[in-house]
Amino acid sequence: MTAMMRVLIFDWGDTVMRVFPGYAGPMADWPEVAAAPGVEVALTALAPHHLLALATNAADSGAALVRVALQRAGLARYFALVFTARELGARKPEPAFFEALLREMDCAADEAVMIGDDYAADVAGAKAAGLRGVWFNPAGAACPDSHPLYDAVVTELADLPAALAAIRLPDLAESSALLAQYDVSSNLLAHCRAVAAIAFRLAEHLQAVGEILDPLLAHRGGLLHDVAKPAAKRMGQAHDELAATLLRAHHFPELADIATRHTVWAVATEARQPVTWEQKLVYYADRLLEEDRLVGVKARMAGMIERHPEQAEVLRSCLPAALAMEANIAGRLGMSSAALIEWLRAELAGGG
Repeated sequence: MTAMMRVLIFDWGDTVMRVFPGYAGPMADWPEVAAAPGVEVALTALAPHHLLALATNAADSGAALVRVALQRAGLARYFALVFTARELGARKPEPAFFEALLREMDCAADEAVMIGDDYAADVAGAKAAGLRGVWFNPAGAACPDSHPLYDAVVTELADLPAALAAIRLPDLAESSALLAQYDVSSNLLAHCRAVAAIAFRLAEHLQAVGEILDPLLAHRGGLLHDVAKPAAKRMGQAHDELAATLLRAHHFPELADIATRHTVWAVATEARQPVTWEQKLVYYADRLLEEDRLVGVKARMAGMIERHPEQAEVLRSCLPAALAMEANIAGRLGMSSAALIEWLRAELAGGG
């Protein structure tokens, strides 16, 4: 995937350079200018391998004045190209901004990555135009979407080279194409989206309290955990095993491992037990939902027993492990299990 990243496009204010609230007018004329922390480390590492461009909505500066400000901060030498809304005739997140940008650079959308601190303008705008998007999120804020659009997120710009090198998951468009390719119905899609949203929000909060995990992996794992269910039903195969096979064939081994470990029986089989946080969160989210309705672990298990009475004993044997997983997640977040469920219910109601 990194081979496609020919051009890296950076936002300007509060990404490449600091914005001082007390100053007005063109940045080139400000009494002081400063590079954003860590940006020069990132640019030094990236410049030998990529074409670096800067693209900004700045209203007070054209490209020439942006270059003056960059020069004052010692950053101009890194950027082969500078574009502003003034020259492009449009503003982020308008598609016309990115279309003009790509045209000026003679660059295909899948060769370009947009990096910026404004999720709506820099990430959502870029993704809508077919670019990759990296969210610079220094505050560690929760993502505005329960279905994250970004391909990577960094809280420190010095970590950007490693984050770009680690992009390996399908984006939302690619994930949706896979689900469509394997004939996932609208009802099953709603379930997958709900699992993904729950896993993602839990992962964000666990990360915020110090756990090491990847919320994007949790999300994509939830979104694609049932990708093979229709095909498996037609073929008389286990849908978790078929999903793992399909996802490995598409070069997504981490997602395959999540799919292998998401079924209710996984906790009762040593080789299939969820091990990583991402695997546990998808397993847990799947235990909460009847289609896309959050009913809770016990009600979900009761529904499965009602539909499959011949498997009641095995299903009941899985319940304590599922409840223990819930208690572990809730405890790590400083909540009771009941409070966790209510919080998740509010998250889903808010657009999950």
